[in-house]
Amino acid sequence: MSYFRYVDNGEGPTKLFIGGVHGNEGKTSLKFIKRLNIDDFSKGQFYFYNFDKTPYISTIKKEYYKKCDHLKRDIEDVQKQLINKSEEDVERLYSDWKIEGYSPNEIVIYKEYDGICGDHYIVKEHNGVIGIYKLDSVGNEIFVEDTELQIQYLPEIDIIKLKEGITALGQAELNSVLEDFE
Repeated sequence: MSYFRYVDNGEGPTKLFIGGVHGNEGKTSLKFIKRLNIDDFSKGQFYFYNFDKTPYISTIKKEYYKKCDHLKRDIEDVQKQLINKSEEDVERLYSDWKIEGYSPNEIVIYKEYDGICGDHYIVKEHNGVIGIYKLDSVGNEIFVEDTELQIQYLPEIDIIKLKEGITALGQAELNSVLEDFE
């Protein structure tokens, strides 16, 4: 059963509170909302909507890249087009994916790619500064950007490493490599 409450606490901003939009959370948020007294509110207008149960779908995308042997796993927020959809509907929407799991609260989809994932970087010398390159799906270096870090002030061993190129997997490792030169 849905619940609505309006509180007029004088002049001030209007505020909207919505509970129960993620699965069964409405059962617990309703208890909280009903306990609120007029003294608990600041000045303004308050609207409370609570839903006992709403469909909630999170999508887990698993992508496997054969060339680099990496499996990426991402959890996506609720997608409107998936709410209240059957497993057959999901299969039609994701026809080029394999459905590994389906429940009213979660969908797991899987796809394989022949190339490499987009998390591979090369840090190397470029026009006297440290440059960042990304590898495309077949392994070609694509220039991304130059940093402001000039290599002329670095130790010779670092310059040699940068001329050869330093690999980094993911943004965190890329940041770590760059921080080593600051």
